[in-house]
Amino acid sequence: MKKWEDKRSILKIATLYYNEGLTQAEIAKKMEISRPLVSKILQEAKNIGIVEIYIKDEDAYSIALEMEIEKKYDLTEVIIVPNQKSATEAISKKNVGRAAASYLSSILPKVKKIGVSWGTTLAEFVDEMPFLQYPNVMVIPIMGGVGYSNVLYHSNHLAFLLAQKLNTTSTYFYAPALADTKKLKENLLESKMISVALSEGKDVDVAIVGVGNPVRSSTYRDLGYFTNSDIRELEEKGAIGDVAATFFDKSGRPVDTDVSSRMMGIELEDLKNIPCVIALATGKEKSDSLKALLAQQVIDVLIIDQMSADEL
Repeated sequence: MKKWEDKRSILKIATLYYNEGLTQAEIAKKMEISRPLVSKILQEAKNIGIVEIYIKDEDAYSIALEMEIEKKYDLTEVIIVPNQKSATEAISKKNVGRAAASYLSSILPKVKKIGVSWGTTLAEFVDEMPFLQYPNVMVIPIMGGVGYSNVLYHSNHLAFLLAQKLNTTSTYFYAPALADTKKLKENLLESKMISVALSEGKDVDVAIVGVGNPVRSSTYRDLGYFTNSDIRELEEKGAIGDVAATFFDKSGRPVDTDVSSRMMGIELEDLKNIPCVIALATGKEKSDSLKALLAQQVIDVLIIDQMSADEL
């Protein structure tokens, strides 16, 4: 048996490398073998369990989980914001928003058109976005405003604020996200102004969207845009999530309700055709919504908190 094939020699080489800090070239000279063979033996030491590597850092678990989720769902990127002791929901949203701002900043040189939806987490993302110089980037709302109150969360308002942060301009979607009646929606869709807004929303390079759960935790409900009967109908039809202007079930299929028939904005199928969809979410109640969208391959980049990641 050659000396590098027995367990003792493998253990010695592993000890020289990991404990003594010798380089592979130094070990090769000392053991009178080639450097590629040293590399092969070190890999063998890990394969047979002689060597186990642990990364000692409080964020290491999150990084490992990012890689696991990224591989499982074939995603471009997964960013998990680690838990903070006694972190409130508001703090988690702000941290996810900050991570999203950092990610978008890193890809902006390759982006021409950014689409934004609406919501509290999106508002945190825009608030955390630094002031940059991208005058050639267009910011586009991909759905209508939510209503007459709480304009801080409206897609038009968020698009305008994000454009200010990037020193550029934004377009506007001159319609509510939820029309009062189906007839009003039909009339609005006949308007050239609305049809152009929808076309622009479908033609972005990057869409940044919030993911909700209209039954368990809904901003629509919290802000008073849904009635109790709306919530009951969504629940009866199996709705477990919402993104942009679509409510969907656990399979990621759109549900047909009175509310969903009055929504105005780009829909789930439109999102699938956008090159990069960045989804933001916090809280374990969003896990079912995220699973449905991931199964439908709607999301490309996922930015979530530790609680959501653990549920996934």
